[in-house]
Amino acid sequence: MSKDYRIISNGSRLPYSCENARFMTNIEKGNTHNPRSQTKGNVLEVPLLNDDEASLWLEHVIDKNTDEELYWLMWYNTSGFPLITMSSVFNKTQLESMVGNLTRFVP
Repeated sequence: MSKDYRIISNGSRLPYSCENARFMTNIEKGNTHNPRSQTKGNVLEVPLLNDDEASLWLEHVIDKNTDEELYWLMWYNTSGFPLITMSSVFNKTQLESMVGNLTRFVP
């Protein structure tokens, strides 16, 4: 069985959360992953993408080394397990640039 990267809080693993060696979902900020979980950390009120097997969320993230507030895109399965635990973190300026690039791409 692969390692469980969900955040531990009060002795329990939190669904729709992720923590690796350097970064973690900021469960003190943002919206819940409603209706699937009451775990906070979601930037928006809904997932970016959603299907029968997984959902993609834009999450608030903390750099555990610097306490810098960042973001990442995180895929979770329907049970709230992170599917990709490698970090692709970015700051607000980079997020704005990414959104602009995506908007220009859409035909």
